Amino acid sequence: MQLEFDSVSFYQVEEEDDHSDLALEAAKMKHKVCQAQKALADCILEHHMVLLDLYRHRVEAANTHLLTANLNVGRMHVEREKIGIATFVGSSSLGGAA
Repeated sequence: MQLEFDSVSFYQVEEEDDHSDLALEAAKMKHKVCQAQKALADCILEHHMVLLDLYRHRVEAANTHLLTANLNVGRMHVEREKIGIATFVGSSSLGGAA
């Protein structure tokens, strides 16, 4: 009878070891999933940083174009004043001159 008790005890220990091994394996896999999630988050962050830099360059280019357009408008006003052409603003001024 003692022999049967020991064999049952042995199987219980072996079964607990199997459960421990499975729990350890599950924990390792969870760790790998967390590492993959972190790597993905890092890639998404880097992607957003690159997009931010791209948009920043686009804003700088747009500001440069706006400044150029403003300077051209100012230059046109100065040129018109030099040669004596009146500048009309809006359609109401045109209607009153006719």
